[in-house]
Amino acid sequence: MCVASIISVSAFAQTAASDDIASSAPVSAPVSAPPSSAKARRAQNHLLQKNVRHALTATKGLNSSGMSVLAKDGVVSLVGSMPDDKQISRAVAVAQNTAGVQRVDNRLKVFQPGN
Repeated sequence: MCVASIISVSAFAQTAASDDIASSAPVSAPVSAPPSSAKARRAQNHLLQKNVRHALTATKGLNSSGMSVLAKDGVVSLVGSMPDDKQISRAVAVAQNTAGVQRVDNRLKVFQPGN
């Protein structure tokens, strides 16, 4: 999972850099080949993942430290453990209300002490 995040960050950085180059080029000059659709999709997934993480961490009273956020084509997966069901419901609601999220796959579980 760590490797996928690093690859996504790298893909996003490369896409952002090529967007900056393309926007600074004169209109009449040919622009190099646009990023492949897979590359653009990875960058979009990474941005959605980042936006959901930001929304979760910015929510007062929500402890999101025990969860991971994954995004693929508008579907956000919340994976990990939370202190109670109320926190899980709140995390799912926050994720659902984040722009660009089409569906939330809730794989959160209540943390069981000692496990």
